[in-house]
Amino acid sequence: MTKADIVAKISDKLGIEKGDVQATVETFMEEVKSSLESGDNVYLRGFG
Repeated sequence: MTKADIVAKISDKLGIEKGDVQATVETFMEEVKSSLESGDNVYLRGFG
């Protein structure tokens, strides 16, 4: 599954504009990346 697939599924499921979902997903991913680069743990309960 690609980032575009995730954006499309969320947009369709929740009825939110793809551009808004795209911005949210990208911000989320940037924050996770930043935390990991800083040596912090990232916990996503129920994921995987």
